[in-house]
Amino acid sequence: MEENTESFNEMLIKACDEKKAWYNSVQLPKIQDNYRLHLVCVNNITEALIKKSLINPDPYKKDKKVSSITCPSDANFNDNERATQLGIRLSDYQSTLDFICNYFKFTVEQVTVDKIRKLQEFNTFFSWLNLSPNSARINTRSLASCIMEAKNGAQPLQAAMLNDSMNKTKEAIGFIETALKDLLDFQRENYKVDVRRQILKNPAFDKSKMASESTFLAEIKRLFPSCMAKRPFSSDLIGEIIDEEISPKKAALQEKLIAKFKINDTTKKEQKKNTISAHEILMETVRVLGTSSQQYNVILEKIVNNNNIIQSGKKSFKDQLFKFFRRVFGLQDPEIEYNIVVVDPATNQGHKEKLNYTEFVASLSKRTKYYASISTTQTVNYSKVNAQSDDKLLDFLNKQLTENTRMMQVLTALDNYFKSAISNSDKLKGIKPELSFLKSTLVKVNQFRAEYLSLIEEQEQMKKLGISDV
Repeated sequence: MEENTESFNEMLIKACDEKKAWYNSVQLPKIQDNYRLHLVCVNNITEALIKKSLINPDPYKKDKKVSSITCPSDANFNDNERATQLGIRLSDYQSTLDFICNYFKFTVEQVTVDKIRKLQEFNTFFSWLNLSPNSARINTRSLASCIMEAKNGAQPLQAAMLNDSMNKTKEAIGFIETALKDLLDFQRENYKVDVRRQILKNPAFDKSKMASESTFLAEIKRLFPSCMAKRPFSSDLIGEIIDEEISPKKAALQEKLIAKFKINDTTKKEQKKNTISAHEILMETVRVLGTSSQQYNVILEKIVNNNNIIQSGKKSFKDQLFKFFRRVFGLQDPEIEYNIVVVDPATNQGHKEKLNYTEFVASLSKRTKYYASISTTQTVNYSKVNAQSDDKLLDFLNKQLTENTRMMQVLTALDNYFKSAISNSDKLKGIKPELSFLKSTLVKVNQFRAEYLSLIEEQEQMKKLGISDV
């Protein structure tokens, strides 16, 4: 009996460690990526509502420091207070979301049961999965009403971007909620494995006490304070361990327990290869690339805002005099140039470059509009791209990956320049969340591109074997 127990616990501990490694390397980074996607979407929605004057920006946002996962206020307010109160609560929600994305550590050791529950509570502060103006919750009801008003009379592209942000944030929250629920279940089982590891396998543990439930429980309680310091004693989970070890149903319980640590691979790449053509993979890659227009649009607005702050600080008499003469004689303002430090990711070495801000912003604006036009199938530009051969499509995507990689390096350098150029940076808007999501988008584009190349190679191999139905 003791040998069976030892063998089972060894197998269980190994399976738990493998599942923990999977969470730390695969699933928790995915959860973080979806939070970052959610942040970008919430930022897009918030800025759209501010532009429509449906909510007011929080004037004290920069004075609030977030260091933990907390929900904004859910107190009732009158309709005439909606713009101010919803603006403050969305701002507080964004700040906490930014903390989660950029400062919260996504590891099994850090995302404890208590923190999972706090995340779950935060996720449902606004009912993103059912955002209805008929909601009984005032924050959800107010946000849904504002979004409906923002869509009324909006330009088609603006309405499409709002809809896309809403759809993407639903997908992100849906994934996060499912993943956190699974993680919560895993943490319960991980606790039980730790009890087995620290107590049942401890040399001081008297295995003869496993003869009955009462003596088994008493033995665990005896060693728990010294072996499981700072961990709460969970009677329910300890009871499950005892059942899994000595109850008449232990064989079925142990089989069920091992199954909980199975790692499910949901990628199904082979199935996708068999059902999607090479051209469809490339066009899906194009659509993924097109979604980056939202982030570039937000980045563009923030950069223009930061540039205006920098330029407004140049109010010397000489500057004002030159500006006056240019206005009198109808002369154009001089182009703006910034000396930035671009870091090469391969060598991590920085080098100075002179950036023509005027040309750069024009290029960024052009890229943003073009990507927006290929993100949906019912556009002229999408049809033009779709009509190209696969070889030309691949060249197009390779070029876009190269250009976007360079663009992100320059954007990072410009963001750093703005932050260092002014001492009081409260009004500056950082672009770190958008850059993080852009990086994730480029990774996805590269993954689709690699999938296409893999499929082409597979088809070539099949042809060499004389299999023509590829």
